[in-house]
Amino acid sequence: MSLIAFDFDGTLSDSEMTVLLAERAGVVDEVAEITERAMNDELSYAE
Repeated sequence: MSLIAFDFDGTLSDSEMTVLLAERAGVVDEVAEITERAMNDELSYAE
């Protein structure tokens, strides 16, 4: 049996992986804007 876990929101780790991946890809500002808009109910996560 194998287990693979993904922790993108910092529940298990001390970092948010989405932010780290966005920094690495050079799109951190765009990801931050999308996340903020979604958290303010201005944009659904499905979009």
